[in-house]
Amino acid sequence: MEPGAFVVRAADRWEDAAVPPYARPAIAAPPVLDHDGAPIPYGERWGWDGPPEEAYSVDAHPERFAPLHAVADALVAHLLSTYDVFAESVDGATLLPGSARVVLRAVRLRPACDDAAGLTIGWTVYPSVIVRAGADARAVAPVCGCEACDETWDRAADELERFVLAVADGRLQESLDDDRVGVAVEAPEGSSSGWTIEHDAARRAEIGAILDARQGVRWRSWPLRGEERSGG
Repeated sequence: MEPGAFVVRAADRWEDAAVPPYARPAIAAPPVLDHDGAPIPYGERWGWDGPPEEAYSVDAHPERFAPLHAVADALVAHLLSTYDVFAESVDGATLLPGSARVVLRAVRLRPACDDAAGLTIGWTVYPSVIVRAGADARAVAPVCGCEACDETWDRAADELERFVLAVADGRLQESLDDDRVGVAVEAPEGSSSGWTIEHDAARRAEIGAILDARQGVRWRSWPLRGEERSGG
C-alpha cells in the first residue's frame, strides 16, 4: 500500500433506519454579557472587513463553551445505549499533547469489533471537549475560542457531534505519509479532510503499525447492541 493511500469502501450504515437517532439535549445557555451588561452577539460580530488585529490574542469569555460538556455527556450516553461498546475512565493527560487545556475527566469507548475505531473523549477545565479516535484522529471543540474566531458553543457542538457520530458510523479514514497523519471524514453532504504532524518517531511507528494492518481500508461502523460480534 502506497503511503497515504486511501481505499474507499462503501459506507456501512449511512442513514440506516435501524440506528436510533441522536438528539442534542435542550440547553438553556445564558447570554454572554459585555462590560456594559449588553449581550455579545458571538458568531455575527465581524463583517467583510474581518476582526480587528487585537482580537486574535484575546480569549475573553471561554465560559460560553460550557454547554459543550453537556453535549459530550449526551453523545457518550447515546453511543452506550446504541452500540455494543465498552466504556472505561482513563487518564486524559495524553489526549492532546502540547495543549495547555487541563482534562477534568476522560472516557474511552471501545467497540466490540476489531475493525471499528475506538474513541476517547475528554472534558477540559477551559471548558472544551477533546476527542481522539482510531490511530490518531483528533477533534477539539471549540477549535479556537479567541475573539477573532467568534465561535459559538452551538457551532462547536455541531462539529463535535459530526465527528463523533461519523466515527461510530464507519466514516473515518486515516493515513500516514512520513510524519503527516491524514484524516478524512466522509458524509452524504460532503467530505472533510486534514492532517497533523507527528514528530515523535515512536508514536509514528505505533500509528504506522495500526494503519498498515488496515491496508488503507476505512474504519468500519460500530456494531449495534444485540448484533453478532465480528472481529473483521
